[in-house]
Amino acid sequence: MKMNLEQIHIGLDTHRETIHGTALDKNGGVIKSNAFPNTREALQDFVKEFPTWNTTIAIEACNFWRGCHKILKEKGYNVKLANPVTCHKIAHEKKTDKVDSKILADLSRVNYLPEVYIPSDEINALRDLTRHKMHFTRFRVKIQNKIKSCLSRNGISYEDALWNKEGLQWLKELKNYEIDSFLNLFKQIEKEEKEIKKKIEQAAQVKKEITLLETIPAMGDFSAMLIYAEIGDIKRFPTIKHLHAYAGVAPGIYQSGTKTRMPSRKSVNYWLKWIVMQCAGRTALKNAKPNKLKDYYLKIKNKKGWKTARKATARKMLTIIWFVLNNKIPYRES
Repeated sequence: MKMNLEQIHIGLDTHRETIHGTALDKNGGVIKSNAFPNTREALQDFVKEFPTWNTTIAIEACNFWRGCHKILKEKGYNVKLANPVTCHKIAHEKKTDKVDSKILADLSRVNYLPEVYIPSDEINALRDLTRHKMHFTRFRVKIQNKIKSCLSRNGISYEDALWNKEGLQWLKELKNYEIDSFLNLFKQIEKEEKEIKKKIEQAAQVKKEITLLETIPAMGDFSAMLIYAEIGDIKRFPTIKHLHAYAGVAPGIYQSGTKTRMPSRKSVNYWLKWIVMQCAGRTALKNAKPNKLKDYYLKIKNKKGWKTARKATARKMLTIIWFVLNNKIPYRES
């Protein structure tokens, strides 16, 4: 096939089993359009006729983009990641895989592709590690709740301290098959959690940014690493307000006539929102050391309640995070 040496734009609509690819020339003419299996070999076969130096490939930021991105970057292609929500707002055609891939290619061609941040391999690895830890924590909490449910169902009253050495021994002595089965799972999950925690501690020691974040009240290895991993490159947030919006803690109300509603949060990073809200709550614990964030939380809590106080403190904490990461300096109370 004789190829035009001018710029080529390819759109890839990726799914678990298949990918639909569309390649356009500079005028929007379709050069190639077909579906193929979501495998390394099939993807490489689809793009092999297009030179790396004049081909731009656009992929939607969905669950399956990372594998495609890695394969194409290894081959030397210029790969862009597109915001799926914005893409579909821009294009009003009937949604099919073929149309989606053509829309991506067309938006790239006219330089109107709504690009999103592509994390580095290092950031992706840290995200995978911290999210893996979160998944195991949720598994453990689910098992703990199952055990409590078994106790209640059998009319057995229990103390709050079920998960220390004495509590676990007491559960074992009940000789309940269902509880014993859940206890075996609980112990295995706890063991895996300890291994993941070690990896997080090791990774935290070699990253200056994580060490700097740990100078902020209520932040340990895990919370600092999770925040750093979810933010990625702090330079992509030109202002503090951009970071607030990304974490879903920016104040805002939309009003139209008699209707009032909160703004859309489709672009919120909920991992980041969760951890900063957790840290904000921890700053105000009774056993927490005195600090300005704690004072700020308690001041707002007395006026507007704990929910407003936690969100406002999370917002203030993100402001501190933005300054710490941008200036590469530790947090100081003064």
